[in-house]
Amino acid sequence: MRETAGEELAQLLRAVADENRLRILHLLLQRDELCVCDIERVLDMTQTKVSRHLGTLRHARLVTARRAGRWMHYALRTDDQFTEDLLALLRARFAGDAQCRQDLHTLENNADLVCDITTETR
Repeated sequence: MRETAGEELAQLLRAVADENRLRILHLLLQRDELCVCDIERVLDMTQTKVSRHLGTLRHARLVTARRAGRWMHYALRTDDQFTEDLLALLRARFAGDAQCRQDLHTLENNADLVCDITTETR
């Protein structure tokens, strides 16, 4: 059974009503795609917690996933105007946020680490 528009909106708003999921969305706004391992490093969270948050975002149709070997890579969905509008609003709100700047700095400083390399050391 298909959800009503109100149910879909409520699900979407619940998905963005979490600081960690907002941080993930911010990171994805900065990159076309990120591996779960990249998000783990930036948020300093376990793979299980990051995957749970990404699952919520995926269920709300905010992100898409693709498998590359052992790792899942996530990207923002851009095929829906409402989602695009929401992401534009979030982008504007994230612009001056100190936590977002710190997350981006952490991501950029770990850019040389590749998932395939970290897979062998875990």
